[in-house]
Amino acid sequence: MTIAALLLPIALLQAADTGTVLHSSDRGGARFEHCVSQIENDAESAYEEGMAWAAEGQALGGYRCAAMALIAQNRTEEGARRLESLATAVNPNDPGLRAELFSQAGNAWLLDRDAGHARSAFTRALVGMDASPQRADLLIDRARAYAMERDYRHAEEDLSGALDARPNDPLALRLRASARMHQNAFELAEADALAATRIEPNNVDNYLILGHVRESARTGTPVEEQ
Repeated sequence: MTIAALLLPIALLQAADTGTVLHSSDRGGARFEHCVSQIENDAESAYEEGMAWAAEGQALGGYRCAAMALIAQNRTEEGARRLESLATAVNPNDPGLRAELFSQAGNAWLLDRDAGHARSAFTRALVGMDASPQRADLLIDRARAYAMERDYRHAEEDLSGALDARPNDPLALRLRASARMHQNAFELAEADALAATRIEPNNVDNYLILGHVRESARTGTPVEEQ
C-alpha cells in the first residue's frame, strides 16, 4: 500500500480529533474537474493526483477525486466508505455539500450491491434537505436502495415523495410503476408507466416497464426485472 493510500483515514481521524472541518471552499474548482477527467482513462493516476493534492492541506476536492478513482478501479466499498467519511468531516453549515457526498457514497454502495449501506447513506443525505431541489433526486436514489432490498412499500413512499416535490418526473414514475407492480397494484402501476411514456415517448425503458406491468397483470405474478 502506498503512502498516499494511508493519508485519507489519518487526515480524517486528525480532523475529527481536533474539530477541524472541511469546507466547500476546498472543492477545488478547475483542479477538481481536471482530476476527475483523468479517472476514465487512468484511474490509478487520478487517485495519486487526488491524494497528492489532498496532502497539501486537507483539500476536500483531492480526497473526493481519490475516492471516485477508487470506485473506478472497482474498489467500490473503499471508495464509498471514504466518501461517507468526507461527508461526516464537511462543515455542518454546508448541508448541500454533505448531501452530495453522502449521495455519491450511496450510489457507490448501490454499485457494490450493498442496499443497506446505500439506504443509510441516502437517509443521511436527506437530513436538512426538506426544501432543497436535491430532495427529489435523493428520494429516488433511496427508493432504488429499498427496491434492491425488495422493500417495495417504502420504495413507493419515497417515489411518491419525489413526485410531490417534482411532478411528472419520468424516472420516478417508471420506478414507482415497478414498485407498485411488485405489490400487485397493477392498475396503479400501469397508470404510472403510461404517464412516463407520455412524458418521454422516445425512452424505451418506459415501454419496457409498461410491458412488464401488463404481463404481470395478465399472469397475476410480478415480472422479475433484470
